[in-house]
Formats: sequence, C-alpha cells, structure tokens
Amino acid sequence: MDLDHFAGLLSSQLRRPAVPVDQQLATLKRLSFRFTPELEAHFQSHPESYEDPAYLSLLCRLAQDEPDQALVTVPESPSPDTMYQDLLQGLSALTDGAVALSGGELSPAADGRRTLTFTLNGEACQYEAQDLGGWLDMGLLTHLNGLLAEREEKKRFLTVEDIRLPGQLVFFRSAQWAGFFAAATNLDAREA
Repeated sequence: MDLDHFAGLLSSQLRRPAVPVDQQLATLKRLSFRFTPELEAHFQSHPESYEDPAYLSLLCRLAQDEPDQALVTVPESPSPDTMYQDLLQGLSALTDGAVALSGGELSPAADGRRTLTFTLNGEACQYEAQDLGGWLDMGLLTHLNGLLAEREEKKRFLTVEDIRLPGQLVFFRSAQWAGFFAAATNLDAREA
C-alpha cells in the first residue's frame, strides 16, 4: 500500500460520523447479529461509549460477550506457544459448527518460518507461517479461505481493519453478506 492510499484510508476512517446506538443495533440486527437483552440494555445505558467509532466499539464488545458472532484478533500474543491454538479455537467458534478447526502446533523456527499443523474438519493441514515471535501471521486466514474454497464452502473468514482496532474484526459470512455489511455500516469487510 502506498503512502497516499494509506493517508486517504486513515482520513476516511477518522472522519466517520458517530451513529446513535439504537440505529447501530437495528442495523446489526438486520445483518443477523443477535444481542442478549442484557447486552442490549448495557449498550443503551452507556451510549456515549459506543456511538463513536460507530459500529466498531459495539462489535468489539459483542465479540467479547458473544464470541460465536465476531472475533477480535490480537496481533501480539503474551503466550506465543498457544497463540495459534487460541486463534483456531476462536475461528472455529465463529463457524457455528460448519468448520471444525483444532490443533495449532508450531514446528521449531527454520529460515524465518515455522510449520503450523492443524485439522480442518478432521483433515490434517499445514501452513508455513512466518516466524514473527509473539506476533500472529494473519496470512493463515487467507490460507484457511483457500482451503474452504477447495471444499466449496460458501462462507469465508472476513476481516475488518481499522486504525482504531489493535487487530482485526473477523466474521464467518458470505461475500454477499460482506457487501450488505459495508453498505450498512460504512466498514469494509473483506475476505482475508
């Protein structure tokens, strides 16, 4: 990404207007997100905490309380030995049983790479991850999407990146849903 493109992206992300919590909730419900009455009451009792940045704060809290709907990745892990296991477990939870991911063992580093072994719906798989120390190689999501495409799965792991997020928001939805999401929220959900 060149510097001009990055500056334009940053500027557009920082200029998004605040959106009332009621409007955000209604929009996200139309996009098939579910909220417990308690969580909805929490959002409405603290609207100033969730109106700006619009949708991001609310979705991050939803990911914390309802990890089967959204995941917030943390790019740097305090426990590098289990970071991929934790990520695969979180991604598996997003799929509502459609995709079973487990494992996440890393081979010793060699030439700046580590082999990640895991299972996808019971089938042994590998990913050649960059050895980034305690940082995740998020190219794993692209690799997983490729494996899902080979298996003719219609849904993919979609990510939202924003300057105000420490990592990425991740969803398991269709490309068509990503278009609706972007139009409704002004957040760009892309296939990883």
